[in-house]
Amino acid sequence: MSWFGSMVARLPSAGVLIAATDLQGNLRDYRALKEVYEDEEEQGNEPFLLLCGDLVHGPGPGLADPRAWPEHLGTHYLDRSAELVIDFEEWSQDRRAIAIMGNHEHAHIGGPRVSKFHFDEAAVLDASLGTHKARIHDFMRSWPLIAVSAAGAVFTHGAPKLTEPDLEAFEKLRYDGFDEIGLNDMYSSGTVGALLWARGATPDDARALLAATTLDDEPAAFVGFGHDVVPEGYEKVGAEQICFSTSFGLFDPDKVYLRLDLSNRYESVNDLRDGVEIRPLYPDAKR
Repeated sequence: MSWFGSMVARLPSAGVLIAATDLQGNLRDYRALKEVYEDEEEQGNEPFLLLCGDLVHGPGPGLADPRAWPEHLGTHYLDRSAELVIDFEEWSQDRRAIAIMGNHEHAHIGGPRVSKFHFDEAAVLDASLGTHKARIHDFMRSWPLIAVSAAGAVFTHGAPKLTEPDLEAFEKLRYDGFDEIGLNDMYSSGTVGALLWARGATPDDARALLAATTLDDEPAAFVGFGHDVVPEGYEKVGAEQICFSTSFGLFDPDKVYLRLDLSNRYESVNDLRDGVEIRPLYPDAKR
């Protein structure tokens, strides 16, 4: 079964979910997540890997020398976005895996230009993709905006600032037509812009999205998202939100992913425990 090709990814109702955020071209961290997947698979746990957007657009050549690396970017790495996204496109074809849209991928397929390490991040990656460019653009267009589950967990790239009224309305959203919108206007440009760019949401905002994205008669329990950097690894916001950081901007000991039992029904982010549902990507990393 493919989970690509719609705006809403409906996650399986059994197995182990491995959820991660914001790799931004960090091939080492991506490979570490694949190892987590393979370990779970060897144990017969039916893993499902969910990448919550921003797989691409890492540091430029000016930061290749570790001596030039700023501390706020965490552990040093080299941008290998092209290799990473090409590999994920192939690897995910016969795995239980999905990526949802991030604002950096959106820049390739109808979103506004993003500048972080380069004036035009999408143009730099497109040049690196070479003959793979058109295929990878098509691949990105197939990425859902949100992922929902019977376990009560909903995932977005950015904070749950806006929502559609129901899942049917989410399916009618489109990614094109945002290329002329200024970055500061994306937050108020509708649900797509808000869920790709918002860094914060109120409890009422989150509850509205959870009510709209439930798969049963009860509202979903919590929203997991990235986009912003949480230096400590994660931050719970009320009972309904958890912002967590797997890769970009963190030092190895602080990088975390979520491991959820998809056959369980979670009630709030307070059910997520350190070392159980919230796990270190590098458990042996030294501070």
